[in-house]
Amino acid sequence: MIRSMTGFARRERQFPWGLLAWELKTVNHRFLEIGCRLPEEFRIGEAEFRQAIAASVRRGKVECSLHFRPAVAADSLQVDAELLASLTQRALQIAGRIGTAA
Repeated sequence: MIRSMTGFARRERQFPWGLLAWELKTVNHRFLEIGCRLPEEFRIGEAEFRQAIAASVRRGKVECSLHFRPAVAADSLQVDAELLASLTQRALQIAGRIGTAA
């Protein structure tokens, strides 16, 4: 079986907290050279990512990129109606004292 050192792979996975997408590109190279592009939130895992790649790849130039898109939930914002009413009342009182009541 012939194995090529040139290749491309992309894998996406959706989580409740966001979307992760890995992209791997490889080309022929005499030694193993791994380049990683990671979002700041995932930099702490770079050494582990490199070890996982080195465990599967003997040589070649490997470029890996991790893309992260956080989930945006429409119902994530909740308003405390009681607190809002209290703040509004207080703002009206202050405005009345300084003579700028609406």
